[in-house]
Amino acid sequence: MTTPVLSAEPIDELRCAFVADRPFLLDEGPRKFTRPEEATEAPPAEAVLAVDGVREAVFSGDRVTVVRDPAGPSWDDLIPRVQYALGAAVTSAAIVVDPDRAPVLDDEAMYDEVEHIFQTQVNPIVAQHGGAIELIDVQDATVVIRMSGGCQGCGMANVTLRQGVEAALKKAIPTLAGIRDVTDHGSGDNPYFSSTSK
Repeated sequence: MTTPVLSAEPIDELRCAFVADRPFLLDEGPRKFTRPEEATEAPPAEAVLAVDGVREAVFSGDRVTVVRDPAGPSWDDLIPRVQYALGAAVTSAAIVVDPDRAPVLDDEAMYDEVEHIFQTQVNPIVAQHGGAIELIDVQDATVVIRMSGGCQGCGMANVTLRQGVEAALKKAIPTLAGIRDVTDHGSGDNPYFSSTSK
């Protein structure tokens, strides 16, 4: 599994088209999203709308046109963040789930399954950005993790965690209650994206 190739083509001051090497959504569209609650069944749209400064996203096949808030960050700041969010969402959708695997019911079995997914599918992807995600524990079906490297202190860590990792784990383990991040993001030395002030 590889991170999708995404090019950015600015259209004007407020709109930019992002083109991938594969379709973003299962249906070819076009589909317009302006609020996160509209996008709960479309992880790439949900991920884009989670980026601070994005107002709207229109998906059609391998292309998404993003409209930014004129009072928000510039395209110089938004383009890499949108590319990252889209990449995380598309990649998590490609996580391989074995349909014949027994359902995970207890914390110990869930720990083993999550550790396997992290080692074989998640960490190879976040390593492309100099990061790593460590599984600390599973408590009452909640996965406890710690991010390091480029993920620690990254301004897009929450997008990676919620739209990428958590979505992928819930796809593989429907009984997962959620993820708790215990990372000290304030002490990150080399974040992939710096945090932006809101």
